[in-house]
Amino acid sequence: MAKVTRLKPVDGGKQPARGLPRPLEQVRLHVRGRVGELLSDMLDGADDTLFDLAEKETDSERDRYFDAMRELRIQRAGIEAGFRQAVDNLFQSTGREPEEAERVSDRVDAENLSLVKHDELEISVALDNLARRSRRGCDEALGVFRHRLEYLFEGQHPITDKTNPLEPRNLAACFAGCLERLQLDIRARLIVLKLFERVVMDETGALVTEANQILADAGVLPDLKSVPVGRPRVTGTRSSSVEGASPAGESRPVEGGMPQGAGNDQMFGLLQELLTTLRGLGGAVPAGPAAGAPPAGPAPSSGMAVMHNGVPYMDGAPLAADARVESLSSRDLFGMLTRLQRLEQALEGPEHGERNVREELSDLLDSEHGEAIHALEQADDDVINLVSMLFDFILDDDGLPSEIKALIGRLQIPLLKVAIADKTFFSNESHDARLLLNTLARAGSQWDPQQGRDDELFQRIDAAVHAIIDDYDEDADLFRALLDDFEGYFSAQHARAERVAERVREAEEGKARAELAGEAVQAYIDARLAGRAVPDVVVRLLRQGWQQVLYLTWLRDGEGSDTWRRQAKVVDALIWSVLPHRDQATLEKLRDLSPKLRRALEHGLESIEYDAAERRALLDDLARVHETLLEGLDTERVTVPKAPEPAPEQDAARALLPDDHDEVRRARQLRAGQWLELGEGEDAQRVKLAANLRDGAKLVFINRRGIKVREYEARELGTALEAGEVRLIEDGALFDRALEAVIGDLRRRHDG
Repeated sequence: MAKVTRLKPVDGGKQPARGLPRPLEQVRLHVRGRVGELLSDMLDGADDTLFDLAEKETDSERDRYFDAMRELRIQRAGIEAGFRQAVDNLFQSTGREPEEAERVSDRVDAENLSLVKHDELEISVALDNLARRSRRGCDEALGVFRHRLEYLFEGQHPITDKTNPLEPRNLAACFAGCLERLQLDIRARLIVLKLFERVVMDETGALVTEANQILADAGVLPDLKSVPVGRPRVTGTRSSSVEGASPAGESRPVEGGMPQGAGNDQMFGLLQELLTTLRGLGGAVPAGPAAGAPPAGPAPSSGMAVMHNGVPYMDGAPLAADARVESLSSRDLFGMLTRLQRLEQALEGPEHGERNVREELSDLLDSEHGEAIHALEQADDDVINLVSMLFDFILDDDGLPSEIKALIGRLQIPLLKVAIADKTFFSNESHDARLLLNTLARAGSQWDPQQGRDDELFQRIDAAVHAIIDDYDEDADLFRALLDDFEGYFSAQHARAERVAERVREAEEGKARAELAGEAVQAYIDARLAGRAVPDVVVRLLRQGWQQVLYLTWLRDGEGSDTWRRQAKVVDALIWSVLPHRDQATLEKLRDLSPKLRRALEHGLESIEYDAAERRALLDDLARVHETLLEGLDTERVTVPKAPEPAPEQDAARALLPDDHDEVRRARQLRAGQWLELGEGEDAQRVKLAANLRDGAKLVFINRRGIKVREYEARELGTALEAGEVRLIEDGALFDRALEAVIGDLRRRHDG
């Protein structure tokens, strides 16, 4: 090991006013210059970054970004100077606890808490989370740096997180102090703090590595690669007999809005029993003992244990008697979750697939209470596991667009708090929080991403989610108020959509009926004329005139009516009347029929207001044909070809499924109101079935605004369903489906 020059403290063991050991002074100068450059870079690019962010926001939110841009320009010099000075002060106070006066001033008077708690708490939570993220990947390097400092000060100044100048929380606090000079609201301050994290704090790991190298080069433990391992610290627990603690499943009074007897719930007991059994299955379910059995399987690496009969267990085994354990009561856990919830207010939360509440809790506890092992109560651990599993199902549900999943995913911590406070949350289908989640999910399943986030429905869902994040503490009445408000809006929207859908349905049914009538009439006349040689006037009379008479009769009275049968007989009589007749009896019959037939034709054509001149010309031509035939002469004729056989139905790209296929039957049985998604990815579109005509002969789909989007025939839709090009959307009770799926999954794995 290189020789180290011992720097002797003076004046009773205190460093001179502004004196630092030379190696640490070198670190101070390097860090001061490095973070100063990073801050300058951040301020140089702040305008562009904030402007880009502002472009994605609504008008009201955009103003916050512009305010932040203006304030950073005006206050730039003061921010940079203040930040460098704050970093200097960090190094000057290395290893020294804050003065008593500073500690007292940091306390918040309970009488004034309501005035400052929101802004201060949000900033504090934001700093905690920022520091936690910045520490990732550099914990070992920070430990080495701390050990070198203790060696440098000869153990006279113990280095803790609070007195370590390179602790991320302390560096972030330096900048947070500079923010106080900015005339911005809390959300704008948090935006700037987020920008600081991205540009400056992301370099924390490199700073610590460089600082360690400077100390090593100066001869301060140059061969140290990792923190020496000492004996485990033996301490008492934070609350070794936790207030209000009791074995899992027993009812207990909890203060501050936590209901009595909340744990004594039959459904929750069933879920605990299933979890208890599965903890032996290789950790497939997050570990944590349920009532009646110690943990038996490996736990996720979260650094948290679970209390069982007063003994903390981790990784399925009890901890050593001398381990430093801090028990966390339900009330304490509720408070920590509230702090994490406030983080949802402060900064953009993680993507819905990234949330690990247990890990976030562990990190927050570690940042506040040192390196002790934190132990949860059994029932609370089970609640965390169950809510996590429920949200895993919810966020994997194909019925929700990803944007809606991201919003609902932010409710995991508030609903976890609800479940901790009231275990009937799992069994009470009428629980306000469950009903609200179901209603938001049902509305979200009908939102089409192509309508954009400015769409009113998305904005309403977003507002409800943020109201919970911002306002829910312990008063569960908030869920009922939000439910009533959202249901009022959504019911009105649903009623309006149903009126629009009804109009579309009526129009499409009328159109389909008209198409069917036209096809039926044309088929009837084609069948009578096909292959016959008849005078041209007959073809014109039937195609141009009488076909319309039959069409209107089919629509008005139906093809089974007496009127239809009478008018259909006119067709047969007309065709018979122009056949070649040779025997006298047939000619006499024609002589008697001709005037009656012309009157029937005239009456029918008049009923549809057929052009009078054209009508007279046609009937005169028919009379001349009859006269020619009665004279025993033939007349000029045209042969009407038979209609071609219909080509087999097939899609241009592939054959359609047969009528008896399951997916075709499913498509044929769809009812109006069913939602489905067309396509995939960014091109996906959500539509609702407005009309199912003639058992799937025509399926008409509209969007939420009532605009017709697509038509299918049952075989076409069944083929698309089979190919995965179309998905049916379940808009039922999302939470109830999630709970049913979780119970089913637990039981299957239990039986397997």
